[in-house]
Amino acid sequence: MNKFSKGLMLSLALIYSQETLATEKLIVWEDVGRASTIASAVKDFETIYDCKVEVLEKPMYHQVELLEKLGPKGEGPDVVVLASDMVGVAKDKNLITPVHFMQVETNQYLPNSIASVTFDGDLYSVPKTIETLIVFYNKDLLPSPPDTLEEYVDLSKQMRKKGKYGLLAKWDLFYTTYAIMHGYGAYIFRTDNDGTINLNSYGLDTPGAVEALKVLRKMSNNDLVYDYLSGIDGYNRMYELFTAKKALAVINGPWAIEDYLKAGINFGITTLPNLPNGNPMAGFLGTKGYSISKWSAHKELAEDFLRFLNEHKYALLRYKESRQIPPIISVLQDPSLANDDLIQVIAQQSVQAVNMPSIPEMSYVWSAMDKAIWKVTHTETPIDYILENTKKDIESYIQTRLKSN
Repeated sequence: MNKFSKGLMLSLALIYSQETLATEKLIVWEDVGRASTIASAVKDFETIYDCKVEVLEKPMYHQVELLEKLGPKGEGPDVVVLASDMVGVAKDKNLITPVHFMQVETNQYLPNSIASVTFDGDLYSVPKTIETLIVFYNKDLLPSPPDTLEEYVDLSKQMRKKGKYGLLAKWDLFYTTYAIMHGYGAYIFRTDNDGTINLNSYGLDTPGAVEALKVLRKMSNNDLVYDYLSGIDGYNRMYELFTAKKALAVINGPWAIEDYLKAGINFGITTLPNLPNGNPMAGFLGTKGYSISKWSAHKELAEDFLRFLNEHKYALLRYKESRQIPPIISVLQDPSLANDDLIQVIAQQSVQAVNMPSIPEMSYVWSAMDKAIWKVTHTETPIDYILENTKKDIESYIQTRLKSN
């Protein structure tokens, strides 16, 4: 090989290597077990945009702390997946950046999902999926589910005499019990007109909150709030009772549907029942979505990627493959899903559902209210006294936190 040929080959190799190095690469953190649900979109995006997308699975509830640790070192991702309450934490920690294209595409999404990731007028996430509590019932044991909580209570009393169960729920958790409290007019913190959560307007000690927990205490006194379902294994035990056909119905979220399908249960899905005061139970609306790291060197490409992921055909495919319900209006109205009970029930329930406050203080509210609920169901302490002391406890925590910041 002559000198000219060698020189030409070296030049071509150099050009090729430079082009390879110039190819943009996105690092995307997806939740554990979810990378395959976006694989089709990732492959098409790489082809159309001539780039590389590396999807790494990280536990969603650890991604904020991992981003906080690795981002400043330049070792973090471009995109993370976060629940809406974690988006608020990440925003307050200055870990993520607003997603600009969402400012003009908000009308494509359910309003609740947009509100849950909006802070100071900016959107910090691209909603991927929504979740809220619904009722799963065994069609073989309960062909027509009741409309009211009182009817479920009566059924539960009858089933207990037979050594079985009527309606099961994780009543030990504020996350579940709030669905009753909200129906009686209770709230956590008021949201001001500009979207700011007002920590000085607290609503978990109102007369309505007291009445709601009287309903729970009455259920407990009738042996319908089960310690067997308490603790971290409670959902597993509820699953076992439901799939063993020992329970007529359970209150759970859409995350449970795959397990119920695998168990071969002939189940139906319906909205939460109405309360004794005539109002419907309404749980929290959980939104999960993608956010862009503050340290990403490819923010524009990251925005293109997130818009691409939620294109109609990819969001629809994602739902059909994994039952992740997108808050994208065109998908919810897709003709192929017209007879899909899960989509229709979640869409109906989400209208009544309440956005989970996306503030760091919620971590303490959860634990404080879980303790309050235990006292409601295990003692005869006046409920207003329990809630009054819980309020003092939460306010004390908030004041201490504000002073430390």
